[in-house]
Amino acid sequence: MAYPPEFLKLVDEFINLANRLAETRDDGEVSAAILFAAGRYNAFNFLTRGGDVESRQKAVEFYVSEYRKAIESNLDGVVGPVVSPLD
Repeated sequence: MAYPPEFLKLVDEFINLANRLAETRDDGEVSAAILFAAGRYNAFNFLTRGGDVESRQKAVEFYVSEYRKAIESNLDGVVGPVVSPLD
């Protein structure tokens, strides 16, 4: 899967912020904060765009599915190598 350069640039902005935060905080805490922030932002978007009880479960399934695809493709190196903090 090819990602548009503009999208990857936006992703890199979040990663750069996370890396800066991890200079003074535990990287696990930063990782948890990113995940929580993504959930919060996506919930906000869902609710402010008219999300309702009937479509809530579908939204949750969609976002969980997208996260699974993102982490698996990054672990597989689809976008490029990911350097593990364990290396």
